Amino acid sequence: MPRLDNIRHERFVRAYLKNGNATEAYRLAGFPTQRPNVRWACASRLLRHAKVASRIGELRRQMTYKTKISLETLLSDLADDRALARELGQPSAAIAATTLAAKLTGLLVERKESGAPGDFAGLTAEQAIDQVRKDHGEAKAAALAALLEQPDTSLPDDMPTPASGALN
Repeated sequence: MPRLDNIRHERFVRAYLKNGNATEAYRLAGFPTQRPNVRWACASRLLRHAKVASRIGELRRQMTYKTKISLETLLSDLADDRALARELGQPSAAIAATTLAAKLTGLLVERKESGAPGDFAGLTAEQAIDQVRKDHGEAKAAALAALLEQPDTSLPDDMPTPASGALN
């Protein structure tokens, strides 16, 4: 695919590949918005634009080809690094190499919290337990319920305690 016809889109793609930040790439491409929230939303929308997404993929493939990086080379390098770390008596470095190799192959998946700040502010303990029950089963829901029933002794005596049943 040749360069994008829209020069700002092309600048956006190149800035995004350079710094990995869509909002900053949007600003560097010369788009005329001043408010950060608007810039973030527009940058996010531009990342989903078919031609822009295709151009990003093409340039990433070219970069990968030029540097000859593949999953196999990465795993081979990590195996070498792991062996060297063991020889040097650095178990934490060996573990880090093993962990990264597991992530690259999909054997280890990091879980991340979903939702925006405040999405769960009004959630009661019962609602949280029900959601845990749906997602993780009865045993985990029972464990959470037991934790929530325990008195919290970590707060100072003069600090107010949260309302009963509230998680926030």
